[in-house]
Amino acid sequence: MANLAREHFAQLQRHSGHLGQLQAQLLPLLDPAIRDQIKVANLRGGTLVIELASAAWATRLQYQHLDLLSELRKKGFPMLTTIQFKVNPELSQLTRQKPQISKHLSKKAGNELETLANTLGGELGEKLKKLAAHSGGQSKT
Repeated sequence: MANLAREHFAQLQRHSGHLGQLQAQLLPLLDPAIRDQIKVANLRGGTLVIELASAAWATRLQYQHLDLLSELRKKGFPMLTTIQFKVNPELSQLTRQKPQISKHLSKKAGNELETLANTLGGELGEKLKKLAAHSGGQSKT
């Protein structure tokens, strides 16, 4: 039983390795705009299954599939007979990046906070001074 599990695991590793190699060979053949919205999903028999983020990309690649197939065969995958495109909307959600929030405090804002801190005094003033210190532009008083 342990040998069977080991053999199955070894097959999965080989299969995963082939998929990774296919992905690495496929990406340079594609338009840079699509590279982060595509994934080699599986290789069944001679059929390469590719997932795309949208139907528009799938349609576009469908027109190029014979060229892609030919190039991949040349690059060491002669067993490929066809390419199947599937839409996986989750790919677009994975590639969407959250907007970067700037955590930089300008020197001017730091000076304004320090002026306010000096005016207010007390505990709030001290906290504002600590915040102003992050700007790098606070005056030494």
